[in-house]
Order: sequence, then C-alpha cells, then structure tokens
Amino acid sequence: MYKTIGILVILLLSLGCLGNSGEIITRQPAVAGTFYPGDSNTLATMVQEHLENVGQPDAIDGQLIALIVPHAGLVYSGQIAAHSYALLRETTFDKLILCGGAHRFGFEGISVYGPKVMWKTPLGAVACDADLCNKLIAHSDRIQVLPQAHSREHSLEVQLPYIQMVLPDAVIVPTLIGYQDAAAVKTLSDALGAIKFDNRTLMIASTDWQHYKSAREGWPLDSLGIDCLKKFDLDRLETYLTNKRVEACGHGALLAVLKAAKAKGADRIKILKYGDSGDITGDKSSVVSYVAAAVYKANEAEKKSQSSSADNVPPYELSHEARTRLLEIARQSIEGYLDHGKAPTFDVSGLLKEPGAAFVTLNSNGRLRGCIGYTEARMPLNETVSHCAVQAAVSDPRFPPVTRDELDRLDIEISVLTPLQEVKSLDEIKVGRDGLMIFLGRSRGLLLPQVATEYGWTRTEFLEQTCRKARLPVDAYKNHDAQLYKFRALVFGEE
Repeated sequence: MYKTIGILVILLLSLGCLGNSGEIITRQPAVAGTFYPGDSNTLATMVQEHLENVGQPDAIDGQLIALIVPHAGLVYSGQIAAHSYALLRETTFDKLILCGGAHRFGFEGISVYGPKVMWKTPLGAVACDADLCNKLIAHSDRIQVLPQAHSREHSLEVQLPYIQMVLPDAVIVPTLIGYQDAAAVKTLSDALGAIKFDNRTLMIASTDWQHYKSAREGWPLDSLGIDCLKKFDLDRLETYLTNKRVEACGHGALLAVLKAAKAKGADRIKILKYGDSGDITGDKSSVVSYVAAAVYKANEAEKKSQSSSADNVPPYELSHEARTRLLEIARQSIEGYLDHGKAPTFDVSGLLKEPGAAFVTLNSNGRLRGCIGYTEARMPLNETVSHCAVQAAVSDPRFPPVTRDELDRLDIEISVLTPLQEVKSLDEIKVGRDGLMIFLGRSRGLLLPQVATEYGWTRTEFLEQTCRKARLPVDAYKNHDAQLYKFRALVFGEE
C-alpha cells in the first residue's frame, strides 16, 4: 500500500489566503479536471494504477541525483512519468526541486513560487521548502517570485499527484524558466549547482519531447536526444536542441537540471521508459513524445565494469530465428511492393518490435544492386527492414528499379546497426569492426564496416573513402568542423 496523505498537511491548507506577507498562500490547482481528474478518488486510482503497472523497477546502481519526467495530460504521459516516480518508493527523499518551462506566461529569467506557498491538488496540499526557495532567489537577481507565471502553468502541477502518492511528506521547490534562452539556463544551472544539497534532496526536470509529428517522423529527433542522454553528452544535446534536431518543450529546464546534476557528480543517465500519445490513442499520425529517465552518480564497481567491457559489447543480439525472420520480411516486402504497390504488415515479437537502425543491401550475381538504410532507430526494427528493402529495390538513385523478373536472382543482406558513437581519436577506429559516418556542413557520408574488409582498406583509406562517399575532399576528416562517428553492425544474409 502507498502511504496516505498526511492529515496535518491538509489541515494547513485551511490557513491559505492571499493576505499579508506572513500568511500562507494557497496555489489553487489550475488543470484539475483537464490534465488530470478533478475527483480525488478517480485521481488516486489512476496514479496508483500507473505506479503498480511499473512493478518493481530495476535498481539504480549509484546515487540518484535527478529525474526526467513528462508533463502532458496524465492519461497520455502519466504511465511514462510513473516509471520515474516508482524509483522514489521506499526512498528517503523529502525535498524535491521541480523545474519546468513556462508555457502560458512569458518572462525573463527564473520564477520560484515557493516561500509560504501551499500547492493544492484534489489529493491535498504540498508545502514548499522555504529555505531552498530563498537560497535560489538570493542567488541571482534574475531569480524572482512571479505568481502569475505559475497561476495557469501545468508542467509542475501534474507532477504533484505522483509525489503525493510516493512521498506524501515531501516538500517542493517549484521553479519555472521563462524564455528558455542560454542565459536563463546558465542562471538556473549555476544556482542549483551552487546550493549544497543533502542526500534527501532531488531535482526533477519536466519536459515533453517532439510535438505533433507522426511517430515515424518524430522518433529520429527523439532518438538523437535519447542517445545524448545515454552518453551523458550535454554539449551535443544542447547543440541539437539549439538547431532543432531535437525538440523538447522544457529544454531549458532539462539542460539546467542536467548541468547542475553533472556539477554534483552525476555521470550516468538511465532511460526508464519512452513512449508517445499514440500508444494511448492508437493514432500514430500526430503524437507527443515522452521520456522518463534517472540521472545518477554511478558506483565505482559499475564504472569499472562498463569501462572494461566497452570494447567487447556485441553489436546486436539477434537469434538465428530472428535473423531468418528479418530476411523473410525483406524479401516479402519487395515482393508485395512489386506485385501490389504496397509491402505487407508483419506480426513480430521481441527485439523485432523495438526501435532499430538497419541497412538492406541487394546484390545480383555478386554485384551491388541497391542499398538503403537508416543510421538512427526511427521505427521498429521489422518496419525499418521492410521499408529499407523496398527502397533499396526501387529508390536507390544509382540503379534502375528492380523488376519482378529479376527478384529471384537477388541476394539480400541486412546490417543491423548500433547507435552512432562520436570518434574522439582516430586510434579508436578498427577496420572490419567499425563503420564510419562523417558530417561536414550539409554533406554526410557513410560506409558500412564490411565495405572496408571487402576492399582491404587501411584505416586511412577507409577514412578517405568515407569522405569521398560524402563528396568531400579525401582529407576532410581532418577538418576541425567535421564530425566523425563510428558504429558496429550485425551483418547476415540469405544462404
């Protein structure tokens, strides 16, 4: 059973008023009945079900410093958020710093609506930690109290029912970034980083991700952001958010919390759950995406384990049956497209339903006949293979479309890719193991790992040929502005 809301906290609500400076102010719920149920019993049941659906989450092997949560209507994003909040059950956290971006009121800097404020929901009231609120406000003249910024804002309010359920005695520090520019991010991250926390204090960043694209269009943006989180690469994440390669409506709050968490020793981010509104509605044509994640400082044992095994991680784990099924999907997709103008749908399970990046290569009499793929996990692996197989057959600009008569003469090869990893030193690149991708300006080029093996290239030749593929000078990989990535691939073909 979850802890019940403390009666004392609810009674304190009766003291709330809008009077003199020494009195407690009640911040009334702004989105009860819209973003979440206005009835206390219905809301409690929803939140409990979300938490129970998570079950027992995997333990975080280290010190938890921050959480990342979504903030849409709880019917859409609540189940994702519950994966973060489930980690707090049976913990000793009692001070939560909530950080979000302002959606309904524009202002410069940061607003902390906390000293002498009670935040009300249908489940009761949550008090604010006056000491932490005042320390944030005192840190910078860009941090102030703007009640109007919070009066209709939902991004922090929708977190409260989960907090009330898992940590009913916790107090909060409600913090909003106005215009989420670099100056505001720095102000908040510096303030959070400067304030000394005890091990009972936790930061929470509230943000949704891409908005109103189809799930297929939105996943490439989200996958880049998720990859940055997994690698704790804040510089790359900030660049992607700035140039819109990644979308997050609470990007300023997210960056500020992550930078402050890093200053406090965090070095790992674990993705707990990813999903979108289409998972609930069934309509994937226009969705909003959500991520739940834990930000923590890893124990020394985990650091040593990850460091020692980093170069020995298999490129991808797929059973013989799964590989055979993907090859069947590739061939049947081409057949279906050539016969009926449309690839069939496929019933799959396990990893084949998970997002995956892959290339499909077609050969005829030992010669290349088409090759198309994705370097990012844009869609479930089976859909990636189906789509790329058809595109390799009919849309590779180097070749005329495959005809039905020649289909039986084609050999199909599939390369399932690991996520791209930035190359920090050319010595990291191992010919035969790694594929390469280069970005420079608007040019990009990719070569699969087996290509270097087939041609017997040295590392330098492989780099030069990757540049040629991008239609760049052969030494473009030496350019200071060039971005070079490596990846591995599980390669298999028809026998």
